[in-house]
Amino acid sequence: MTLIRSLLLLALAYCATMALGFLLYVALIRSPLLGYVAILFYRGVAIAGVTAFLLLFAGIIARHRLNLSPETLVGAVALSLAFNISFLIVFPVTFDRSITMFLLARIERQDGQLDAAGLEQVYVRQYLGDMRQIDRRIAEQSLSGNIRVDQGRIHITPQGRKLLDGARLVGAWFGTDPRFVTAPAIASPRH
Repeated sequence: MTLIRSLLLLALAYCATMALGFLLYVALIRSPLLGYVAILFYRGVAIAGVTAFLLLFAGIIARHRLNLSPETLVGAVALSLAFNISFLIVFPVTFDRSITMFLLARIERQDGQLDAAGLEQVYVRQYLGDMRQIDRRIAEQSLSGNIRVDQGRIHITPQGRKLLDGARLVGAWFGTDPRFVTAPAIASPRH
């Protein structure tokens, strides 16, 4: 078998597994599987793992008929898993919590009727008020273990501090805006 033919077959196996894995992933996401997991990210990662397991299982069963080496099977399933998690994070999770997407939808609805001050009012009234996004984030971060709420007061946990430390490190690598992961010092009141 020539090198080019081998590479084409390998690419075909990877692409077919990735496509099949994505279709299975979307079907499982739309199913009630793990519906009790309230946080989209956690449910999506868990279902990506289930999808990878199912692909691996199917691949083991069909390996001889498809003439797949164990290395190709594992590599193709790993690629499918990575693609599904990347897709989850870049699209659904981003759309589910993106302020930008929220603002774009309001601009679309009121095309040409809003200025910056009006858009800020819509954001405060709808996103923070009606949609209760602060309450949602508190619930999610508490469930995730990054914060704890004690008598109405919100405290960061050691896990939350580690998450912020990691975010600052990775953010520095990519030159992201540090204001999102490092709050400014609180000014002391003047007397």
